[in-house]
Amino acid sequence: MRIENFFTYYKQQLIARQDQVKQAILTGSAKDWSEYRYLTGKLHALEQEVQELTDLLRKTELEDE
Repeated sequence: MRIENFFTYYKQQLIARQDQVKQAILTGSAKDWSEYRYLTGKLHALEQEVQELTDLLRKTELEDE
């Protein structure tokens, strides 16, 4: 398996997790304010990780050219 394929797969998994957390926030699954803050923090962390992977994939594509 090429490393780019691994990163692409991992990025898709992170996006799926983001969608799950977004759904939990939108449906009001948080029991209290602290859980809501936890979910929004988790969502922010996942968004940052996806951006890092996107940047890394873009960088490897540029280096391959």
